[in-house]
Amino acid sequence: MLSTLTAVAVGALATYLAGAATERTRWRRERSARWDNTRAQAYADYARAVKNVHVQSIRADGLRRKGTGARAAYEEALAELERLTDDRTVKWETVLLLGDPETIEAGRTWHRRVWQVERFARGQRTDTEYWQALMDDVIADRRRFYAAARHDLGITSGDIPHRGSWESDTDPELERPATTAIGTDSA
Repeated sequence: MLSTLTAVAVGALATYLAGAATERTRWRRERSARWDNTRAQAYADYARAVKNVHVQSIRADGLRRKGTGARAAYEEALAELERLTDDRTVKWETVLLLGDPETIEAGRTWHRRVWQVERFARGQRTDTEYWQALMDDVIADRRRFYAAARHDLGITSGDIPHRGSWESDTDPELERPATTAIGTDSA
């Protein structure tokens, strides 16, 4: 009888421990998935905010170069740039809280480089011979941020295809006129 009671107690304990281990594993997996989703959203929001600051800086710089005739539009562009910079700062705090060190460093490098574009927009920099190199660096820093974020999130579908700036890319395949109507065979 004692051996039966011992066997029942050992069985109950083993069942409890197996159930607890399974529940703990499921809880960790769910927590990890929840944080992965939150981190992915933080990275996406931050990237969008940095991109918005970058684009607005280019717009403001263009208006600044037009001179006094565009002064009111330039002032409005600077006000919008301030708003976008504040938004980027808020999004950055979430990346600092949830991001891994590699992604944080890549994000910091990217927004510091975009800050150099902001300096052009504000007239603090005028060395236009550096402009194209700066644009190339911004694109490279953006790619590094995305690569780090994808690595942190465990995305293994491959690298993001490399393309240059939108303004200078020309793809002969996209510029070639269509030779056949849509829905017809070309042979």
